[in-house]
Amino acid sequence: MKELTKYRRGSLRELWAVAWPLVVSSAANMFMLVGDRIVLTHYSTDTFNACLGAMPWIWTAYFPLLTIVNIANVLVGRFNGSGEYWQIGPTVWQMLWFSVALLIPLGIGGWFLAPHLLERSFRELGTPYLRVLFPNVAVALAAFGALAAFYTGRGKTRFVLAVSVASNMLNVFLDIVLVFGIGPFPEMGIVGSAVGTVIATAVALSLFFVHFLSRENSAKFCTRDLRGNGHLFGTCLRVGTPNGFAAFINFALWSWIAQVMAHFVPAENFTAFGVSQSALYCMLFFIEGVSFGVGTIVSNAYGANDWDVVARNSRAWLKLSAIVFAGSFLLMVAYPRPLLAIICSGSMSESFYNILWTMLLLSWVAIATECVTFNLRQTLTAFGDTRFTMWVNIVFYSGIVVFPSYVLLRRTHSAAAFLAAEAVSNVAMLLLYSIRFRRWLRLRPAPPTD
Repeated sequence: MKELTKYRRGSLRELWAVAWPLVVSSAANMFMLVGDRIVLTHYSTDTFNACLGAMPWIWTAYFPLLTIVNIANVLVGRFNGSGEYWQIGPTVWQMLWFSVALLIPLGIGGWFLAPHLLERSFRELGTPYLRVLFPNVAVALAAFGALAAFYTGRGKTRFVLAVSVASNMLNVFLDIVLVFGIGPFPEMGIVGSAVGTVIATAVALSLFFVHFLSRENSAKFCTRDLRGNGHLFGTCLRVGTPNGFAAFINFALWSWIAQVMAHFVPAENFTAFGVSQSALYCMLFFIEGVSFGVGTIVSNAYGANDWDVVARNSRAWLKLSAIVFAGSFLLMVAYPRPLLAIICSGSMSESFYNILWTMLLLSWVAIATECVTFNLRQTLTAFGDTRFTMWVNIVFYSGIVVFPSYVLLRRTHSAAAFLAAEAVSNVAMLLLYSIRFRRWLRLRPAPPTD
């Protein structure tokens, strides 16, 4: 197995060396989401709520497809671990072509579907926002999915960090300028936030692509071999589609329940839900970044059939999870006011703060459990065990979260009901993933050779 870092394989130091650029990169991407919301909440409460209601539909398109595209990260890791470097460039190209093929369907579908996806109170502001961002999903898949996998799959994460930070700084600048209309730019409101995201994503794609096609990368990894490869393309779809399908079902249900929530709960309660979710995203970046690092290390180890590294790596990410568990408790539950001062606009009434604190507590439970479930899911994905994760995600999210929440929201008129159901589902999912992972460690099968 090729060394990813100078540290012992599977150790905490190796994991952190691989993961910390991904943590910062994930933080930058999360800040793109939170930054948009912070800018909009200072613009008007109506635009903030419209963004809160519309954004889940963008994620419904983006994250399931990203789950499929990110299989390139797993395959790049396997080829890197086994020394088959000539397979890496063509693997990335299969997912680049996949992303390009989605551009027109996403643009046309988003244009016609946008007004029908939103609750009535969101349509005026949310429809143009969705119409701008839907085609941008394909651009983001190519940049932060396919091309980023070329680097993260080999443990070369600092370039991904640099591009992510640069593009997100640009996004925040453009948000402020275009939303409020500063200097020669017209005031565009919520549409300005979407346009800023499109420009920043296009810049990130350009930076990744130029470096990907460099002479050095072409010579070693065949990055200019842009031919279609049915075997590699089929492998990516076969491994990635189960988790992608599960993610689509879950995100679509989540987006639907967000519209239900906006209909049944008071506006103040819905705003509190949005603030609590923004606080959650501020914590989620660490978990997501570490889990991507786990996926990189495990896929390389699995490709080399080195199960001792897999076992050591699991102990390493458990230690990092304990840090997130404690840190998020301090920021979200014990002393949340400093974080809320950044996210919220203006002063909060005591009644609003009490509602918000309850939602922050439930959101922290989600963070505490996802510290483990994200890493377990990435590990099982690196093994190719995606049908299992697909069914667990669909059954648990629909059966424990969404449909019970629909009943509870109609009765309680509080978004906290949804967060409570989500917390129960996360705990159950953690237990099931843990059992599955222990089974893999006990059997230790060899990786597929096809």
